[in-house]
Amino acid sequence: EALRTVLHVAPEHTVAVGDGRNDLEMLAWAGRGVAMGQAVREVKEAADEVTASVDDHGLADVLWSLVPEADRPEGV
Repeated sequence: EALRTVLHVAPEHTVAVGDGRNDLEMLAWAGRGVAMGQAVREVKEAADEVTASVDDHGLADVLWSLVPEADRPEGV
């Protein structure tokens, strides 16, 4: 939150990704809260969306979605 404020980023332009109950507050805070595929049900229900598991490159999918014009390497 401190960094978001310093950089003057609007709250709706923030993204948080998590998989544990300790991430619930962060997912609620972010403009886009994403639960990892391996997350427990409570976390998935609290998130705006669910991505693939860490083993299936779920975080990479979220990061690539932030720069759709970028050339995504094969297999990532």
